[in-house]
Amino acid sequence: MLELIRRQSQTKRRALRTTTATASGLYPAVGSPSSDHRGVIIGREIYSGKAYIYDPFVLYDPSARERLPSGHALILGKSGFGKSSLEKCYVLRQLRFQNRSFAILDAQGEDGVGEWDSIARALGVTPIRLVYGGEDGEGVRLNPLDPRIPAQYQFKILCSMVEIIGGPLASESEFALATAHAAAQERAKAADRVAVLSDIHDALTNPEPAMLGQRRVSTEDMVKWGQPASLAMDQLCSPTRDLAGLFNGPTTPGIDLDARLIVFDLTRLPREGEAMPLLMSVIGPWLRYAWIKPGDSIKRTLIVEEAWHILSHRPVARLFEEFVRYGRRLGLSFWAILHHLGDLMVEEAPEAAAIMKLTATRVLYHMDKAEADVTADYLQLPDWAREALVDGASRCAPGRAVWQVGNRMHLVEHIRSATEAGLTNTNRKMSEASSETQSIAAPIISMRKSKV
Repeated sequence: MLELIRRQSQTKRRALRTTTATASGLYPAVGSPSSDHRGVIIGREIYSGKAYIYDPFVLYDPSARERLPSGHALILGKSGFGKSSLEKCYVLRQLRFQNRSFAILDAQGEDGVGEWDSIARALGVTPIRLVYGGEDGEGVRLNPLDPRIPAQYQFKILCSMVEIIGGPLASESEFALATAHAAAQERAKAADRVAVLSDIHDALTNPEPAMLGQRRVSTEDMVKWGQPASLAMDQLCSPTRDLAGLFNGPTTPGIDLDARLIVFDLTRLPREGEAMPLLMSVIGPWLRYAWIKPGDSIKRTLIVEEAWHILSHRPVARLFEEFVRYGRRLGLSFWAILHHLGDLMVEEAPEAAAIMKLTATRVLYHMDKAEADVTADYLQLPDWAREALVDGASRCAPGRAVWQVGNRMHLVEHIRSATEAGLTNTNRKMSEASSETQSIAAPIISMRKSKV
């Protein structure tokens, strides 16, 4: 009998060939593969229940399962649904890696301090506060002519600042500004000091004759050509103007750009007017050359709150586009935080469109129907994602978002520890009492430098 059984042929089943779309319906308990197991945990993937792990630097590496074209991210959605909590928890978790560094442009807050103030204090970091005229002795100054910024980029900053205040520059005005910039540098070098905006203003209002090719441009013409720039410089340099103290003078000493977490508190600056876009035009190149050190192994992330101050002003967007475009060489991940994509009218701002197209990660929280349609059309989202965005009660309830990472899309729930929930709570003013679910607390590692 045993010999008879041995001689029988084994039963064989034909292989089943199908598509992944059909397979997910036939086997609903099988979840889609995650992007990579390395990185920090964000939370859980809603439909599979698996841990959702993300790190743009890991995903850019050739060894990643699906390599991203860039490390830049775009975060969109209505207030109160978790954008701030996500970015703050991400920073807290990433800081446990020794080769991570962050710079935050904090444009929101309450009680005169930014949203990142509690996190900065918990980590032993002092935010860099920018205020008009250094009021209360708190304000710091960033010099657009700081010697750490190469001369050609100083001139780009000057052009952007003049355009933000006075509109597009004519070729003659740009020539007069370039001549004044060179003259200001020479005068400052002769006096053994750093050039400041007042030197530019003086050179524009009291110029020397200049040579335009083989043509000699008279003093009168130089004054006329430089008038738009000199009027803009007057707003930046005159002590009676609102913008006095922000940019005119040497950079405030003591700003530690080697810290692993740098928080620029911009909440004391008005959101309307020129102050915020002017600061953005200065701070981008300033960080590019003073914060990023060539040759080191540090992976840096720049997080910009209220990023419409960059994307909606073409002079600023031009500077940041170059900054972001070279993120691969700089080891930089750029995060833009926005409420509404439709408000930007990106078709009229090609630089803003270029920056957004360079983002390989899009995190999309709940939106109104009209805004969701604009966003879905622009980002070419599938129908299920478009429907999820408008479902603020279930699929995109607070803490849940559609994650588009390269070619993969997931519905992800962000999970916080009790410590993180306390540090990232921005609803204290509106809440009767804490409504956070109790969860396990996590330790906070101080960033304070040990005393030798």
